[in-house]
Amino acid sequence: MTGRFRFKIALLSLPAALGFLVFYIIPFFRSVGYSFAGSVANREFVYFDNYREVLGNEYFRLALKNTVIFSLAGVGVIMLLSLGLSLGLVKLSKRFSFIKSFFVMPYVLPSASVVFFWQTFFGAEHYAALTELETLGGFFDVLPLYVIFLWKNIGINIILITSALTKVSPEIYEAAALDGAHGLKLHRKITLPLISPSLFFVGVLSFVNSLKIFKESYLFYNSDYPPNAAYMVQNYMNNHFYKLNYQKLSTAVVIFTLAMAAVIFIWYRLENKMSEGTF
Repeated sequence: MTGRFRFKIALLSLPAALGFLVFYIIPFFRSVGYSFAGSVANREFVYFDNYREVLGNEYFRLALKNTVIFSLAGVGVIMLLSLGLSLGLVKLSKRFSFIKSFFVMPYVLPSASVVFFWQTFFGAEHYAALTELETLGGFFDVLPLYVIFLWKNIGINIILITSALTKVSPEIYEAAALDGAHGLKLHRKITLPLISPSLFFVGVLSFVNSLKIFKESYLFYNSDYPPNAAYMVQNYMNNHFYKLNYQKLSTAVVIFTLAMAAVIFIWYRLENKMSEGTF
């Protein structure tokens, strides 16, 4: 790669880099500054008082717990389903390639249309009866969000994973079969390491999409305060935004960002182990 070609790449990347800096990096560091202020008006430095108050707030702890559970459970389920369906569809991909176009439809549909459909389904009398079962700990209160998340995002995951699987050479499987690798062992030792970069990308994409469920949640429950099991960090942030309590909002943003970075780092380490065949 010549220096002139690298310069052109850097020049073309400059607008995106500037946009990322202006709309993401700078606002985040401003939020870090606000998280140490007593209020936005006087900017009095209060050390870690805001962090103690936010972490000690029962609603923030509830929201953080629900968000972590929803993201980990939702991403885990959607990854397993996507991988299983992709392994089955990869054999049909050449003959029925037109099917792929249908998988992307839920991902691009407007959220209002998606929520309206599922509101109709979950508004049925049998579902209303299930929500009254206290022994289930509010599971059915948050079940619609899991269903909407899976229905909306599993299609794009299948497309990405299937594309990665089609690039794996059949000769590799034939050689592995001659060495005695069959069934799950074949996929664990051959398939997963070879497509681990794609799985990492799909996992991060699913994780980010799980954090975007707030829009569907707000539309589905039509409330700033959904049932306790469905109360997420975004609900907590949105309510403090309405109250103009920016220092608490910024503190929650910083804590949530650090938690997200930790999850993505752990997923990255798992991807490395998977690619090396040691997972």
